[in-house]
Amino acid sequence: MTGEPQAMALGSKNDDAVTQPAAKADACILLWMAGGMAAPDTFDPKRYHAFEKGLEVSQMLSTFPAIDTAVDGLKICQGLENIAQVMDRATLIRSAVQPDLGSILHSRHQYHWHTGYVPPQTVACPHLGAWMARVLGPRNPVMPAFINIGQRLEGVGESEELKAFTTAGFFGSEFGPMNLPMPEEAAQSVTPPTGMDANRFANRDRLFRQLVDRNPNRDFMSDYQQQSLLRGLDNAARLLSSREREAFDI
Repeated sequence: MTGEPQAMALGSKNDDAVTQPAAKADACILLWMAGGMAAPDTFDPKRYHAFEKGLEVSQMLSTFPAIDTAVDGLKICQGLENIAQVMDRATLIRSAVQPDLGSILHSRHQYHWHTGYVPPQTVACPHLGAWMARVLGPRNPVMPAFINIGQRLEGVGESEELKAFTTAGFFGSEFGPMNLPMPEEAAQSVTPPTGMDANRFANRDRLFRQLVDRNPNRDFMSDYQQQSLLRGLDNAARLLSSREREAFDI
């Protein structure tokens, strides 16, 4: 089967409802291939035509032949043989249709995929990871429920747009991501700087909370949002003083 949503194809052949087994996962790992793979050359093979110099664009549908998978009738592209062997444990979605966002900016499409909302929005929308943090919560009360690895937010094009959706949005700061743009520096993210002893940290925390309470924009912030910010600070402090932070030394 190439290029046709399987659930729709099955439904057209018989009247049996498509089974939907109960979810068992207690965590979600999203691998975001930014700017990445072309669907006709990976998981949605079309008519194969070997690439050759001068090939007409109209003939360039799939430049990799389709291969069988562990699922009868389901094919993906050559080069993904290892993935093909475990496709019986996967869900392949070929029916997603992008909205017309009227712009070629990648960040607008990323905003839609990461939040489920089409930009622009009048409110801050939560990232998919924030939904997981809000609904499932942390598996360990000390560890962050949402960790964002490898996404640089500074020094890159469209950085403000990336920041707009890499947040907890209206859920509140406590459900936002712990950003680790450089995985090799993860241990530094949970290590207090030299000279930051417990007393100095407590003093800074006290002063910061006073600043939050006296924020001139306080009237525009709900009590919930303010308390969520403070709970996020408590969560961070708990991680910094825990043994679990050793897990970030990779």
